[in-house]
Amino acid sequence: MDENIYNLNLDYLILAHALIQSGRKQHAMVSLGLTPEAVTILAKMPVDQLKMLARSDVLSFAPRFHVNSWRTFLRNEPTVSEPFEQRALRLRMFLSKSGGQS
Repeated sequence: MDENIYNLNLDYLILAHALIQSGRKQHAMVSLGLTPEAVTILAKMPVDQLKMLARSDVLSFAPRFHVNSWRTFLRNEPTVSEPFEQRALRLRMFLSKSGGQS
């Protein structure tokens, strides 16, 4: 599996999980395009299962912003030592700036 797809999936899933666990389910649904069913499932998943799900052969999410914005985010690759939580936060900040353009 392409490591970039794994990292994108894992970042997305960790961010979604963190939002849900912090009681911000609506925010997760609006910002990340999650369904109520996905929120219910992700709320119960431990990190080990998130990692297994991230290893799927396809993206676990569908970007809802303009392709040029997507390229900008990918060009800003994190440093190797950047923790997953920080990377997920950067992804969230990027998504909020793009305004969900399509």
